[in-house]
Amino acid sequence: MTHSATSDADSARQRAGSSRQRYRAFVDDYKQHRLNSLPDPEDDQAADADPKARRHHIREYVAWLKPYRGAIAMFILLSLAVAGLQMVEPLFLRHIIDQILLNTAIGSAERIRRLNVTGALFVALVLFSNSLNAVKDYRQRLLNTRVMIALRRTMLRHMLALPLGKLSRMKTGGALARLTGDVDTTTGLLQTVLVAPLLSILRVAGAIAILFALNWRLALVALAVIPGITAASFIFTKRIRPIYRSLRRDAEMVDGRIGETFSGIRVVRAFRLEAREIAEYLTGRNTMLRKELFAGRRELIIWTAWGLLMGSVN
Repeated sequence: MTHSATSDADSARQRAGSSRQRYRAFVDDYKQHRLNSLPDPEDDQAADADPKARRHHIREYVAWLKPYRGAIAMFILLSLAVAGLQMVEPLFLRHIIDQILLNTAIGSAERIRRLNVTGALFVALVLFSNSLNAVKDYRQRLLNTRVMIALRRTMLRHMLALPLGKLSRMKTGGALARLTGDVDTTTGLLQTVLVAPLLSILRVAGAIAILFALNWRLALVALAVIPGITAASFIFTKRIRPIYRSLRRDAEMVDGRIGETFSGIRVVRAFRLEAREIAEYLTGRNTMLRKELFAGRRELIIWTAWGLLMGSVN
């Protein structure tokens, strides 16, 4: 029995291909820029890749967020306030060093008095900034929860109305992956696409304005570095995004297969397919792990380059 199960697992692995073989095929597709053109077993990939369709989806997403525009506006204002307060903190340190500690025109008693006043204001600023950041994080979590619940409701209503042929191709696990993982990813678009870029632009603008006020040469150096950093970020992000899209497809296929396995567990046991299903599941998960490490190595290169570049600028 054990020998039969082992040979069944080996034959299933040979038919499906090992995780290393699947990973090598994935790396080859990645190097040849074919990941975006690979067919999705559950979606119309060509339609999703159409720029017009993508713009239509973006307009639909923005229109869908309109009922939450008040909460979104409040969250953006809180984020801007926190970012502004965090940019003021280094100015306090500069004032303490330049205008108090290194100022020989004032006496020791006056220096201590100014240091105490400035330090008290600095501590008050830090406490207020962190309190406001806590309120902002709570508002963000509350907004994400509301958006996620509404999106899951809309997604479930849409999937229940899909044709039976498409639902059969999607499988049970694929449907669950759409209602869980995909919805969680979509709710983060507000932070990733709107708030984070807006805060980054404002922080860069504020930092450059402060640099111009302090030293115009430092400001010119920063301006010279920013275009290269921005271009490199867009290029690397564009190259890494298809990896996670491929991971999402793999997760849907693996979860869909395991869901069908337990739904038809009587058939699996009747035909002694346990070893085959185990081999297929582990092969799929090992392939996903290899892809995650592949993406992690590239992200590590990006962040290391960022750290070296920021160190050089400093």
